[in-house]
Amino acid sequence: MTVAGQDSIWALGRPNAVDICEHCHFPEGWLGGRSDPPNASRMTGSDFGGLHCDFCHRIYDPFFEDTYAGTRESNDWTGYWDEAGNTGPGSGTLSQDLADVTLAEDRSLALSISLFAGQPFFGADYRPVKPGYTENASGQYFVSTSSQKRASFADADARHQMLYSRHHKSKYFCGTCHDVSNPALANAGLSGLADDGSGDLTTEQYSANRYFHVERTFSEFMLSAYGQLGGAATNHEFQSQGAPDITHAAKCQDCHMRDVSGAAANKNGAVFRPDGSTEHPNSGVPLHDLTGGNSWISYILATLDPNTPIYDAVNVALLDQGPAVLTLDLNAGQTPKVNGPALKVGADRAKQQLLLAATIQNVDYDPLSGALTFRVLNNTGHKLISGFPEGRRMFLNIRAYDASNVLLYEVNPYDYVNGTLKGFPGAVPLSANETYADELVYEVHSSSSLTGEQHTFHFVLADGRSKDNRIPPKGFDKAAAVARLSEPVNPLTHLPDVGYFSDAEYAGGYDDQTITIASNATLVTVSLYYQGTSREYVAFLRDEINGTGNTLPGMGAGGDPAYLIQSDPFFAQLKAWGDTIWDLWFHNHGLDGSGADVAGIVPYKMAEASFGEPPPPACETSSAPQNLMATGAKRKIDLTWDAVSPPPPSGYRVYYDLAGKLQFIAMTSNAQYTDTGVKPDTQLCYAVTAWNDCDADTEVDPGEESGPSNVACATATRR
Repeated sequence: MTVAGQDSIWALGRPNAVDICEHCHFPEGWLGGRSDPPNASRMTGSDFGGLHCDFCHRIYDPFFEDTYAGTRESNDWTGYWDEAGNTGPGSGTLSQDLADVTLAEDRSLALSISLFAGQPFFGADYRPVKPGYTENASGQYFVSTSSQKRASFADADARHQMLYSRHHKSKYFCGTCHDVSNPALANAGLSGLADDGSGDLTTEQYSANRYFHVERTFSEFMLSAYGQLGGAATNHEFQSQGAPDITHAAKCQDCHMRDVSGAAANKNGAVFRPDGSTEHPNSGVPLHDLTGGNSWISYILATLDPNTPIYDAVNVALLDQGPAVLTLDLNAGQTPKVNGPALKVGADRAKQQLLLAATIQNVDYDPLSGALTFRVLNNTGHKLISGFPEGRRMFLNIRAYDASNVLLYEVNPYDYVNGTLKGFPGAVPLSANETYADELVYEVHSSSSLTGEQHTFHFVLADGRSKDNRIPPKGFDKAAAVARLSEPVNPLTHLPDVGYFSDAEYAGGYDDQTITIASNATLVTVSLYYQGTSREYVAFLRDEINGTGNTLPGMGAGGDPAYLIQSDPFFAQLKAWGDTIWDLWFHNHGLDGSGADVAGIVPYKMAEASFGEPPPPACETSSAPQNLMATGAKRKIDLTWDAVSPPPPSGYRVYYDLAGKLQFIAMTSNAQYTDTGVKPDTQLCYAVTAWNDCDADTEVDPGEESGPSNVACATATRR
């Protein structure tokens, strides 16, 4: 955000681009008028809590007329919307009657919305007046001024007023924040899009997917088989790797807010879903974990809590310098200082999400020629990887061994001493038996005609892409991808190239690779790693903030010198971030000798497959526990299972099972466990694994764990 402010001054003469950062990441403060000046200096209290329940559940759909009519997304009322017995407007069902109430409220709210120049945003038909504006993305949220909370169940029961909202179970709800473009350059007349001559902003005339790519997760989903009418079946691999109940997906929430059994409110008589609902018989409670693939942010925040075993005083010293230094108040809002356990399990869920995302298949190797072929299967509903492109990458590491298990050859070796891929600036050079293969590093490189960089980290100044070889999702529509600026960009030519993947690869959602490595190997391993933030990106942020980057050419609109952060009072509470973010990354990669090894900063292994028989692991994995049973008692649930033979060296790990996603509870040495203090009348599900830590104490290599046991569920009683 700090660099974005400087870049905006350089290009436009003012730091207004930062307002967009605050718009999404401080919604309470932005709506409260505390985003001016746009440097977060006026943010306070619960503003620092980021997204809030109240904010999300007051968002409404600006395309409410078409959603209501079933012409925007679906008129499959009983299937897609899970409204029992509904046949549409006039059917008289509870869902439809309450949808009528919500429609009337939305029409009332529409009367107060105007374009930037003052003209009404909605026409007489209650639809946006700009025909090119078909999606409200890039943080263009519409928030009700009324107190009713909006959510996806017509038969909900709570202590506050409610409105039934189909929007909250719509894929378009997620597009609000997950199709991000750069409005600063678009509204400066640099988008290349035709202007309608009205004097209204480009960002009001067009949807965000039409200008200046920042990230396109929602567009990628819409271009996939899952985003089409009716959705699609999920991959068998996705199901078997940790999502057994998600056999079909038609919206983002199907995977990122899994349905679980339970009641959504603590009010007596609250509906227990799905079994207790006749209005929505197929919908469980959406699990509000909203997990993506970024584990390291949550993990580091968890280390700020002194009551957790992963407490890290170095991280505290770096991040708890106070808002006068870092515009970060760790004592405000939902502070991580007392939420360490919740943040830690959030980081664990993110790693599980990464393990779901990909499968390596069809590994074949010719020892005579050294020809290696394999497939990387994308199990997600968007590109692999997705999200904010800069600084995150996924790369394949290939190793060939001889009969004595001696390494013969390696593709894309990682330099763990310096924290980047070998051969990169600052890393050790590649040796004679090592090579770097750029096509096996899946990432986006932004480009900028303003700075003249083919690869730029200045995302506020980016107006193109010079590389995008990320693996498409199943059924990817390559023709429609062009309009959404989501087609591949060839890493060799740096030009858009819809032919980069074959029709079969688009249809199946995979990347087939052929590469020649050393001959005469007896074992070849193909491993896929994810690095959430690279050394190169963090070094760029450090240097730009400290004024040593020298990547902004000449005199910009903000004057000369181009680097303003260290001298402009606007940045007084932000200028320490350069050293802070670098020191934070450096320490948590363990480059300071601390032994820290945080997944996501250090590359995290997502998937692996091999040709040949790998040697037995140094750390033997126990078999999975069998016959787990759960029995409810007074405010507790007792678990028992068959003891593993031989006993696991480090005992058993007990988890909550959340529709296939495991949340750690405790370790136990015996084949039994009691979960105490459990809320009565709430079903909880469990799984157990056998554990051997093999003296491994790092997050990236935590030891060897068996597969999970069967899942067992029970409900605690009141007496």
